[in-house]
Order: sequence, then structure tokens, then C-alpha cells
Amino acid sequence: MRDALQGADIAIYLVHSMLQTSRLVQGNFSDLDLLLADNFIRAAEEAGIQRVIYLGGLIPRDEDASHLSRHLASRQEVEKVLGSRSIPVTVLRAGLIFGPGGSSAQLLLNLVHRLPVMVLPAWTRNQSHSIDIRDVVRAMDMCLQSDAYIGSFDIASHEPMTYGNMILRTSKLVRRRMYSITIPTNSIRLSRLWVSIFGATPAYLVNPLVDSLRHNLSAKPNPLLERIRDGAVKFDESVKNSIDSGGRPLPHPMRWHRLSDWRKTYRAKRVRSVQRLPLPGQWSAHILTQTYAKWIRRFTLGLVREVHGRNGQLDLCLVSPRLVLIGFSLTPFSSGCKFRRAYYITDGLLVRKVDPPGRFEIRIIPQLGVIVTAIHGYKPRLPWWLYSISQAIIHVFVMHAFGRFLGKIQRRLIVKSR
Repeated sequence: MRDALQGADIAIYLVHSMLQTSRLVQGNFSDLDLLLADNFIRAAEEAGIQRVIYLGGLIPRDEDASHLSRHLASRQEVEKVLGSRSIPVTVLRAGLIFGPGGSSAQLLLNLVHRLPVMVLPAWTRNQSHSIDIRDVVRAMDMCLQSDAYIGSFDIASHEPMTYGNMILRTSKLVRRRMYSITIPTNSIRLSRLWVSIFGATPAYLVNPLVDSLRHNLSAKPNPLLERIRDGAVKFDESVKNSIDSGGRPLPHPMRWHRLSDWRKTYRAKRVRSVQRLPLPGQWSAHILTQTYAKWIRRFTLGLVREVHGRNGQLDLCLVSPRLVLIGFSLTPFSSGCKFRRAYYITDGLLVRKVDPPGRFEIRIIPQLGVIVTAIHGYKPRLPWWLYSISQAIIHVFVMHAFGRFLGKIQRRLIVKSR
């Protein structure tokens, strides 16, 4: 990432980890986004980036952060991480973004075409402030042309309306007769299911959308918003630009490329596993690595032991140093870094050697007081079916147990400090 950013003045951050990047992904998108954002902003600072523009999500007014949906809370966390370094950051907060092939337009149009009768739960009556993709690009262009826009700016181009109104209005635009029934409850879990099925959209895209729409989302007035509204694309035009001559949603321009990528990912049989753990005090990543190695021996009653070698080599062995389960080799990017300890997964009875090798890392996010432990690109030696019902489950169980152990230490340190 650092090498890729060399020579650039401004970086636009559009990453959102909702698409599956490994055959098995253990962890939720908010932890993945946290790790990616921290990786990016550290690399951007080292590469000499002068400014970062980040496309985030609308945040409800006067809303306690503890009550935000996971999706919006994640967007706020990414803002904090990107803003934690020396680089000035411009945050563009947007709601639903409509454009040809975009997931928001496809979901809405699929619902309209597939459901002659629409059941509208309570969340569909909350206000939402959407925007056309071309107006998002206009906003970014304005920020690129001026250094005045530093900070957070809500952007929107459509008039505020409820998601229920969007559905009914879209049905008229595509000339589909639709009847609606309103119910007083939210039914979030049921809504996720029927929106995913009838909207022909994967659950990993639908769930954050439904969770976020239980908030009233409206753009707060600001100078950038006033400039966007002049010549903004209206909702009706956004829908018309997203459909073909038969009123069907236009496909994503990269649809077949994405399908090809997923097939390669599936066949590669790699694993990504990310967990968020509590951070005790001011511990460094090196101390955490040593603590984990000692803790795993106690946790397994001495069956699994750590063996330290030269140049940062670390092996987890089964009883005897000769039976190496997983061997780790310290990467060159860990030297002198208090907040990150990363290893290549090189060999062992549970490891299939591949190029590039898998990685294990412990990363500290001091702004949020958390640790992110992650395995990337690991390929197990066990047959996939056996791995998925044994080693994969055991790994998550062990990391959660280690998290509880760290939580106890954290609580003790808090009591001592008082």
C-alpha cells in the first residue's frame, strides 16, 4: 500500500469490506474495515499523502453512538482511524447512492418487479436522504479542487423521503402496479430475509442497509451541500438512468469480473479470520504476542507449547518441539513498530505451503482501545470439509477465550488505577 501511494498528493478512500475475499471469512465487516483503514492511513502517512478524502455514511442527528447500527458505527470508527494521523481528512457522508448497476438501485428495482404486494415495516417509514452517483463524483471533484473542505460534510441530491415512498415512487416510474400494507413493527430479522430473497441481493449487502434505515438519516446543512444542490440529479432521473428499456435494473459493469474473482477465491481455499479483543492498558504488540504464546500453553494444559527461534521465529508445537503445528516467521514490516506484530505462516503439520504465504498479525488500534488479531491467506493442510468443522471452529473458540482473558486483565488494571 505504501509503495502504491508513492508520488500521489491526495488519496480517495472508497474501501468497504462487504464482499467476501476468501473462501472462509471469520469475522464481521466492521473489524475488517477497522484493520483496512488503519493499514491504509499508516501507509498514506509514510508515503507523504497530503490529504485523504473518505466516502462514509450519514450519521443520525443527536444519536448516541451505542445505539447506532453496526454499519453506521463502523463508518464512524473508520472516520476516527483515518483522522488519527497527521494527514488532513475530508469525510463525505452519504446515504443510499443510486447509479447504474449499483446495489441500492438494483435492490429497489428488484423488489418492485418481484413483489406485487409490499409489506412495509416501521423502518420503511424513517426518512432517508439519498444521492446520485454523479453528484458524489461532483462533490469529490469540488474537494479535489479546493483545500477549504477539511472535516465532515453530509452530501445528498434527492429530496428526503422514506424507503417506503422510494418503493412506491419507483413502481410508478417503471409502470408496475403495487399494493402496500404497513405494519407497526420493525421485524428487522424478517425484513433482512425477505429483502435479500426478493431483492435478489446477498445478505451481506442487505443486512447493513436494513439496519441503517431504522435511523432517520438526513443531510445536515453545510457549504458543500449547498453547492451540490445546484444542478443536482433528481430521484426520478436517478432511477431512469439505472434501468434498461424494459424497466429492469442495469447490471453492474464489473459483474462477470466479480464472478470470475469469486471462482478463483473459492478454488484457492484460503482463510481470513479477524477478531477484535480488548486492549489492557498500554501494552505493545510484542508484549501481546508473548502473552498469547504463554497463555496458549496454560489454556491447553501444556499440550500446545511455544518455541522461540532466531530472528523472531515462533513455533506452536504439540507437546514436543519436533511436532510443529504452525510455524511463524516475523515479517520485516514489524520491526520497530509498537502497534503491529506480523508473521508469515511458513510451515507445520496444519499448514499447506503456498506462495504467497499466509500471515498472522496482532494490531493495536489505540484510538479505540482495541486489538485486532487477524489471519490472512492461510491455507490449511486438512481436507476443507474437515478443516471447516474442526480447526476453523477451534481457532475462533480459542481467540474468544484469549479475549476474555485480556478482558479480565483490563478490568484489573482499571481497578488498580482507581
